[in-house]
Amino acid sequence: YYHQIMKKLLVILAMLVAMTFNLNAQPTWILQPIGYPLYSSVYDIYFINSQTGIICGYGGILARTTDSGVNWIKIPNNKNNSYRAISFINNNTGWISGSNYSNSELIKKTTDSGLTWDSLFFDVNGCMYDLKFLDNNTGYAAGIYMKKTTNGGLNWFVIDPTSPYQYHHINFINTTTGWITKSHYDQFSYVYVSKLQKTTNGGQNWIVQINDSSSTNNQIEGVKFFDSNIGFISTADSGLFKTTNGGINWIYKNSGIGGKIFFLNENTGWIANSNQIKRTTNSGLNWQTELITQNLTIFTGLYFVNELTGWIGGQQSGTAILFKTTNGGITFANNISTEIPSSYSLSQNYPNPFNPVTIIRFSIPAVDSRLRGNDRVLLKVYDILGKEVQTLVNESLQPGTYE
Repeated sequence: YYHQIMKKLLVILAMLVAMTFNLNAQPTWILQPIGYPLYSSVYDIYFINSQTGIICGYGGILARTTDSGVNWIKIPNNKNNSYRAISFINNNTGWISGSNYSNSELIKKTTDSGLTWDSLFFDVNGCMYDLKFLDNNTGYAAGIYMKKTTNGGLNWFVIDPTSPYQYHHINFINTTTGWITKSHYDQFSYVYVSKLQKTTNGGQNWIVQINDSSSTNNQIEGVKFFDSNIGFISTADSGLFKTTNGGINWIYKNSGIGGKIFFLNENTGWIANSNQIKRTTNSGLNWQTELITQNLTIFTGLYFVNELTGWIGGQQSGTAILFKTTNGGITFANNISTEIPSSYSLSQNYPNPFNPVTIIRFSIPAVDSRLRGNDRVLLKVYDILGKEVQTLVNESLQPGTYE
């Protein structure tokens, strides 16, 4: 007989005298084993809910979890397939895109939450880098050409045949209004050209909003719009930009890095590149660095189900990796003692008042002499009016004393 692991709520009711609340914290990201060999990489991540998720990528990566990433079940397919993007319209129906072992465009569809996938092949000599389905019938795919389907992916037709560009990212806010990114490198003039285009009639016509030409690769790495006015793009060299008028004008938000972006809403978002991830909670005005690794790492997949729980994937030294956070990646609870406390305790933070750093110490006892399992610890800070300011810890911790 074993006791159920006790859940303990530790709460700080803090009177913050400091003018600025700025916790100098480190990220909490946990490596999740996914079991793929060398020459593989996670390109995209999607979670139907906090428990059920799909990953796809290079080296035949296609796997599913139903326990929030503790275990990943590989979906059998050719190891030479390369999957680049995932799009779901509800809990059951979704698509993935990429290229198959013969370097032909590939799209697969599931109607059972990713348990099984039916292949839809079309065209040759290419890769579908991104796709976005808006309902059971209407979808867009980005590759050598921009394509559209109106029958759930059975048939596709070209809606922007511009050559010699390649299309990379898609974002639609409804069936008629959307944005695409495309790029081209001229090997004779050594010039990179990146474009952002907008449609308001379902892809019949496109307006060029950004046309960037330079000798360095400033490709648009991500695009996200929340409505017809507010949106973000990230570029390889310059970082993040925001628009409040539908893409007519762009405001530079100095993220310090460019790369993959994921925004939950206008204020809260993340940006990741080869070796780090940064977070903003004020629409890109300020950024907190969450450095994960510097060891030959490339991050290409990023997904959050809420402000606390998210995943980031890519490759490290040529092997696919996947990290998870349950506290937004902003805090690190450091175990400072091997002695097992006799009771729960939460000490006064010090220094207090503080600016900009404070330290909080708390203790977790053993739940049972026969079972020293993990306690779920939730540590929050409130202001004097009782408003929640920050969640510092939200994870399972072994018995011990932490700061």
